[in-house]
Amino acid sequence: MYALIVSAVFPPEPVVSAQTSAQIVDALVRRQHQVTVIAPFPSKPAGKLYPGYRRRLFQREGAPQGFDVIRCFSTLAPESRLRTRLVENLTFGMTSSWAVLRAKRPDVIYANSWPIIATGLLALTARLYKIPLVISVQDVYPESIISQQRAQANGWPVRLMRRMDTAIARSCHAIIVIADRFACLYRNDRRVPSERVHCIPNWIDSQSVVVDDPRAAQFRERLGIPPQAVVVAYGGNVGMAAGVETVVESFSGQKDTNDLYLVIAGEGSQLTACQMLAVKTNNPRIKFYTPWPKDETSMLLSAADVLILPTRGQQSLASVPSKLITYMLAARPVIALALRGSDVAEVIGQSGCGWLVEPDQPAQLAAKLREVMSLPTEERAKRGQAGRDYALKHFTQETCVPEIIQIIENAVMHPGQATA
Repeated sequence: MYALIVSAVFPPEPVVSAQTSAQIVDALVRRQHQVTVIAPFPSKPAGKLYPGYRRRLFQREGAPQGFDVIRCFSTLAPESRLRTRLVENLTFGMTSSWAVLRAKRPDVIYANSWPIIATGLLALTARLYKIPLVISVQDVYPESIISQQRAQANGWPVRLMRRMDTAIARSCHAIIVIADRFACLYRNDRRVPSERVHCIPNWIDSQSVVVDDPRAAQFRERLGIPPQAVVVAYGGNVGMAAGVETVVESFSGQKDTNDLYLVIAGEGSQLTACQMLAVKTNNPRIKFYTPWPKDETSMLLSAADVLILPTRGQQSLASVPSKLITYMLAARPVIALALRGSDVAEVIGQSGCGWLVEPDQPAQLAAKLREVMSLPTEERAKRGQAGRDYALKHFTQETCVPEIIQIIENAVMHPGQATA
C-alpha cells in the first residue's frame, strides 16, 4: 500500500511524538509499504528553526531508510501563547492539506497533527477524496485548553471546538488515543462507534534510556552538586501546561534542607519565568540546565534520586505527559502532580513507581519531598525498578507499534464508511 504520514513533529526534533511517528514509518517501510511523510520544518521544542534549514513553501527530502519527507511551511511558535500556536496550527494545516493534494493519491493517511484546525483541514481533505484517515490523539481539545484555563468552559469558542472535534472524530476510519479516559470521552461524548476507538499508549525505544548512566557523577559535579545530596530532577518542556513553577515554589521552603537539590533541564516558554521565580526563592540549590541535548537524557535521569512530573490545574485529565514513560524506564521513583482518577494517577498506582500530589500545591509538594527524603535508599530504588518493569511491559516500541501498523493496514483492507 501507499501511506501518507502527516506528523506535526518529526526527526530531527527529539520530542516523543516525532520519535513515535518515525518508528511507525520505519515499521511500514520494513513491511514493504511505500511511505511519504508530510511534516513542518523542524523547530521543536524551542520554536526556533533548526540550523541547516531554510523555510519555503515545500521541500522534499529523501531518507536513507527509503521514504520521502515533504517539509511544509508553517509559522513558528517560540512562545506558548494561544495566538501564535493557533497561527502555527492553521498554517501547517493549510500547507499539509495542500501537500496531500499535490502528492500521489494514497491508500491511507495516518496523522499525528495539531488538533482541531490542522487535523480538521486534513480530515476534510481525506473525506472529499475518500481516503481512509487514521488519527492519533495526544491531547483532547477543547478539554485541554479548559484545564489550562485558557478558555471558558461555556464560551462559544469551546462549544465550536467541541463540535469540530466531534465532526473530525466521526469522519475518521479509526482514532488512536493514548489513555482510557480519552477513549471513554470519544465513545460517550463524541459518540464515535466503539470499534473505531483504539487505546494505545505512547511509547519510547526501551534502549534509548540507560539505567545508572556512568556519566551521572560527572553531571552532578558539573552543576556543583555533592555526591551525597538527594537530587530531584525535572526533564522536559518548560511550557504552560507543565506547571514547573509549582516545583520551584516548593523549594522556597527547603532552604534549611542542605542535602536536597532541584535540577530543571529543558527549555520552553516558561523557562525565564521559572528562572526568575528561582531567584526570588533565594535557594542556591535550584539548578537549571538548558539547552538539554537529547544524548544527555540518561545522564540527567541517572543523576537524580527522584524524578518529578508536574501538571497544571486539570491538565492531567486531558493529557498524559510522555516524559512519564522516560522517567519510568530510568528506574527512578516519580512524584507526580496530578489529579486522582487521571490516567497519570492510575499508572503511578498500578505500577507502584512513586507518589501522587495535587497539582498547583507547592506546600504539599514540599512536605512530600521531605517525606521521600526520609525513606531508605532501598525503598526509593524498589519503586524505581517497579516503574521500569511496568514500562517495559506496557510502553515500548515492540508492544505498541505492531498494533498501530495493524490499524493502518486494516484501514486499507476494510475502508468501510465513516459516520457523517
